[in-house]
Amino acid sequence: MKSNYFVIYIAAFFLTWACTSDQSNNGTSNGDNGPITHTLDTTIGYCFQLYGNSIAEGFELKIKGNKIIGEGNRAYLSTQTTYRLRIEGTLNGNIAEVDIYGTDIRKTTKPFTHRETWEIGTEVLKVKNRKIEGFDGDYEFHRVLCQTKANKDSSLYDSFSGFNEEGYAVVSRKGKFGVLNDKNQLTVSISYRDLGAIREGVVCFFDEQIGLYGLLDASNGQLLIEPMYIELMAFSEGLAAFMAEDGKWGFLNRDLEVVIEPTLINVNFFKPDPYRNAFNEGLANVETEPGKWNYIDKTGQIVINGDFLYTRGFENGEAEVYKDNKWYFINKSGMCVKNCD
Repeated sequence: MKSNYFVIYIAAFFLTWACTSDQSNNGTSNGDNGPITHTLDTTIGYCFQLYGNSIAEGFELKIKGNKIIGEGNRAYLSTQTTYRLRIEGTLNGNIAEVDIYGTDIRKTTKPFTHRETWEIGTEVLKVKNRKIEGFDGDYEFHRVLCQTKANKDSSLYDSFSGFNEEGYAVVSRKGKFGVLNDKNQLTVSISYRDLGAIREGVVCFFDEQIGLYGLLDASNGQLLIEPMYIELMAFSEGLAAFMAEDGKWGFLNRDLEVVIEPTLINVNFFKPDPYRNAFNEGLANVETEPGKWNYIDKTGQIVINGDFLYTRGFENGEAEVYKDNKWYFINKSGMCVKNCD
C-alpha cells in the first residue's frame, strides 16, 4: 500500500472540476462593475486546494472586473460527504467578500450557504475566520495548476496537501512529490514517487527502484534511514511502525533504533490511511495473533489482553472494540464502559 494514496485519490477527485476560465483581460479593463481595484493577473488560472486530516476542498475562480464567480468541491472525509460549491463575490482591492453555496452531490443532506472574507494573492488564498462547524478558523489555500487551462507558470504544483501543525505540506508536480514549509520554501525536492504523512519533523519516502520505504528529515531532505522497509507509518508519540521483510510489524524510536521487534501481524488496521496514528494516548492497538487484537505500551508489552476481533485507537481514555458480535467501549484497564449490555 502506497502511503500517499489519500493525496492521489483526492487530487484525482478534484480533477472532476477544472479551470476553464477564458478571461483575457490583464487587470486593466473595467469589466461590468466599475474601475478595477485589484492587482490580480486574470490571464492566468486561479485554482486553489486545501487538504486536511478530515476535509478537502478545491475550487476554480473566474475574475471579471471586480466580480468573482467560481465552482468546486468540498469533501468531509470522516462522513464521506461531498458538496458541489458555487461561489459568488466582489473584490475590493485583493480582499473579497464571497457567498458560498453548497449542494450534497448525493442529496442526503440539506444545501447550505455561508459568507466569508478572502484575501487573494498570486500563490495563496487566505480565508479569514471561517465559521463552519468542524472547519472554523483561518485557512490558507494554495494555488495549483488548472488542469484544462494552458498556463505559462510552470512553478505551480499539481497538488498541495495543506500545511500540517508543524508547518509542512506535501506537494506534487508531474507525478513526483516533495515537501514545502510554511515559508513557501521547498525543504524536500520534488523528486520522490511517494511521500507519507509528516510527523515530528520526519517523512517517509518510497524508493521506486527497490520498492522499499526510508525516512527523510522534513526540514532539509537529509536521509535518515535508507529505504529498507516494506511499509512505514508516520511517527506518533515518539514511535513509528515499520513492516520488515517477513511482513511483521515493529517500532522505531526517534533515535531510529528498533525498540519493539517486528513480531506483530498488523498495526491499527481499522484506520488504514497515511494519517493514522499507531500510538494513541500511550497505547497501540495491534494484532498479536491471527484474528486477535490487543493493546501494547511503548515497551511492546501487552497491557490489554482482550483478544478482540477489531479495535480502534484510544481517544479521551476510551477505545471502541468488537468481540462476541458487538461493538463496545473499554477504558485503559480493559473494562467495558459503554454499550456493555
